[in-house]
Amino acid sequence: MAIANPAPNRSLKIVPALCLFLAGLVTLAFAAYPMYVIRPFREQTPAALERALWVLLHDKPLSLILAFVITALALLLWRRAGWMAKLVLAPAVVIAILAAVSTWINPFEHMFHPLGEPKYLAADRAAIDANDMVIAVTLGGESRAYPIREMGYHHIVNDRLHGLPMVVTY
Repeated sequence: MAIANPAPNRSLKIVPALCLFLAGLVTLAFAAYPMYVIRPFREQTPAALERALWVLLHDKPLSLILAFVITALALLLWRRAGWMAKLVLAPAVVIAILAAVSTWINPFEHMFHPLGEPKYLAADRAAIDANDMVIAVTLGGESRAYPIREMGYHHIVNDRLHGLPMVVTY
């Protein structure tokens, strides 16, 4: 009578844990996709924007469901799992939960905040390349130039020109 080798059985126990880990990574990629597509100074195709906006509309419930399913399956597997599988299951759950939580944070609010009190330099002292585009505003003989490269990150500048409050946007 031959004794069965327990090693193949042990290595098979890690497969479900690896699948859950990959599912957690997919959940994280799903949550991060809009941030990857919608960023300044990058070409954005209509199809990619359409997909990113679809994800933004549906990511909260889908990510919560995926995180719940991954967590529930990981808890079911935990008792029978060996130490190697447990080392994979724990990060799978953490990644899935972080992905679900990240859908409730709007990174664009942090990325695109109004430029507070802009500081100005004389045109001859400004470090702007000849090919850089600017938004130029002139009012009552007073002028300002707002570099597009900077406006792409802030989108809004609250300023005063010729004593009047104004908002410059891009």
